[in-house]
Amino acid sequence: MAQNRVAFIPWNENQAGNFKTEYEDSHANRALTHHKRKWTIVYLDSPGQPLADVGCGFGTRIHIAGHGAIGDPDIGADHGTGGGDKSYSEVVDAMFAKGLKKRYIGTIACDVCYSALGDPPFAKLLARELYQRGLKASCVLGYKGSMGAEYTDELGGHKYNHRVVDVEDEHGNVIDTVKSSKMQERFFGWT
Repeated sequence: MAQNRVAFIPWNENQAGNFKTEYEDSHANRALTHHKRKWTIVYLDSPGQPLADVGCGFGTRIHIAGHGAIGDPDIGADHGTGGGDKSYSEVVDAMFAKGLKKRYIGTIACDVCYSALGDPPFAKLLARELYQRGLKASCVLGYKGSMGAEYTDELGGHKYNHRVVDVEDEHGNVIDTVKSSKMQERFFGWT
């Protein structure tokens, strides 16, 4: 289905840590969300090429899990899992190895803290690398703050649960928590 989601964790399943739990919880609790999306998780050691089966369309989305920092070209595995950092080019290598097609038209979201911040930000580097390798019709989403990949009722007063991003002041103090859509930025490989 075009509105469902694929979580891509660029480590083996035994190194996925809380990333695995967050996406499993998002899938299990989807009835509490507006779109009730089904989540599929793909790991480096998932059999075959499961990303080859991801549909095409503007509502299609692959989410990349990882820990990030402002301007860091690498993402980190979940803490204490033994997974090493992955550069944006290693993430792209892993996505193609798991079957990503050059004709993919959907969005690729970096569920990575601060992935839209820096000079250049991780999401921009990823978009450029995908474009250089032949993925011409997709965009990459990055987030301008600390991201919560799991749906939560943290915002309160809303009918549905949402994914959230912390808004920080210039000193790194959290001053607000908002829907992730308010703190995202789209990057295209040709820019």
